[in-house]
Amino acid sequence: MPARPARALAAAGAACLIAWAGPALAQEKKDPPRDARYTWNHQKTQLYMDVSFRDIVDAEIRKKLSRGLPTTIVLTAAVHQVGSKDPVSTTAQTCKITWHVWDEVYLVETTRPGGSKSSAAISVDGVIRRCADARRLPIGTSAQVPVGASIYLTAKVQVNPVSAEILNKIKRWVSRPTGTATAAPGDALFSTFTGLFLQRVGEAERELKFTTKTAVPAVEKPPPPKDKK
Repeated sequence: MPARPARALAAAGAACLIAWAGPALAQEKKDPPRDARYTWNHQKTQLYMDVSFRDIVDAEIRKKLSRGLPTTIVLTAAVHQVGSKDPVSTTAQTCKITWHVWDEVYLVETTRPGGSKSSAAISVDGVIRRCADARRLPIGTSAQVPVGASIYLTAKVQVNPVSAEILNKIKRWVSRPTGTATAAPGDALFSTFTGLFLQRVGEAERELKFTTKTAVPAVEKPPPPKDKK
């Protein structure tokens, strides 16, 4: 075969390969790390995180909420220390939303490390603020995460997971009376959480996975001293 046609054939083959590989490479491309804020309490004993995942609520989920259909939003996450292969702690937040016909408000039951609380919202936007943001979410203790260490989280958010049994396990886990209720290596529930909750919570109507940006948590300022009378 003459050299010129051979070069042309090779170029055409390379172009086809790039065209075929392009979509595959695009699918493998991961989303950029998500903004999050990590803070220690001023005693440096409890670690918290603020993060938003409102993009889990698409037009279809918003429509269901506006129609008053029962909805559950579940966040599960693992805390990683930079330089450590395995997670050092775990956390979760569940949010159960129901429409109260007589009062015409959304009843929101939020369960997270430390227990559960109920509140009311008068609009879908109010529901999203309560259920698609995690504010001051306990994610670990100084026994689990060294103060001054760089950390990040890997997280999964699901809307209406199929498995009610696992949802109940998550609620029991984060509500247990053992301090912050965050699980770490050595805890009997740690392997259960990372192996079952994070990996196999079950199918859901909508799912979102993300990794947060790496940072060294700040330390909150102590409250001002009380005036002595």
